[in-house]
Amino acid sequence: MRRGRILILLGLILALGTAAAVFILLQSTTAPTETINVEREEVVVAVQPIAEDEPVEGRLELREVPVESIPQGALRSLDRASGMLAAGPIPQGTVVHPDLLITPEQRMAEAQLGNLVEPGFVAVALPINELSSVSYGVQANDRVDVLMTFYFLDIDPDLQMDEPICPPLCPGAEGQTSAIVTEQHSRLAAQLTLQDLRVLGVGRWRYMPQPTEEERERAEAEGEEPIASQPPQYITVMLTPQDALVLKLAREQGASIDLAVRAADDAQQFTTQQVTLDYIMARFGVSVPPKQPYRIRDINAPATGTE
Repeated sequence: MRRGRILILLGLILALGTAAAVFILLQSTTAPTETINVEREEVVVAVQPIAEDEPVEGRLELREVPVESIPQGALRSLDRASGMLAAGPIPQGTVVHPDLLITPEQRMAEAQLGNLVEPGFVAVALPINELSSVSYGVQANDRVDVLMTFYFLDIDPDLQMDEPICPPLCPGAEGQTSAIVTEQHSRLAAQLTLQDLRVLGVGRWRYMPQPTEEERERAEAEGEEPIASQPPQYITVMLTPQDALVLKLAREQGASIDLAVRAADDAQQFTTQQVTLDYIMARFGVSVPPKQPYRIRDINAPATGTE
């Protein structure tokens, strides 16, 4: 009996010890972990993979990142990435710094033009201004159509000179002279000509660096004249050799040339009708008003004393 009581007592002691051990273990595993405060700052991060030469806009975000993982010079504003391309592949989650970005003009200057031209095509430069380039909105890799307006004049078929070819006072009947108008009015015709041309670059191919925003701000802070960026004067397009000759002759003949930007995924060929003054008047029902022995006074015009 005594031996049985001793065994029972030992069993109780072991059970209590085991319960205590389990309790301590559970307490250690469920105890709250002490929070470690990590200093974080907001920087520009790539939210998706970006391939080389692809635009980065719309693929970056401002995110808080541990300070220790932020490289020196990292971008802290999305404005500084506006209009930039990836200088090389940028993996998702990368903290972006200026070395990862490049401007289209810099990329154009580094590229070999011949490597961008597809077989069977040639590259041709064309002068542009703000109006002909859709308010300087045309960019590399855009697809454009060419609108041309031609100015027609009558010429003498033998002398190949603009008519009339006599001087202001031409011989008249019985030795008399008569005054005639010597200036001819051009007859205009507008037409959609070359279509779906790929733009290889805008501006000079060998890039001449423009002042940065920091340089302009520094110049203004130091009281110097503001540094102005020059708008592009030329555009380079890719087209067939035959179409290149069309563009060359039209330009050298003084045709007015404007560009129209296509939708990025639109490759259709349009058929249009030549537009003249007669076409506009017929299509929109415009009629020539009769001549009147009176006119409306322009009250905003400066007084001449004859009103």
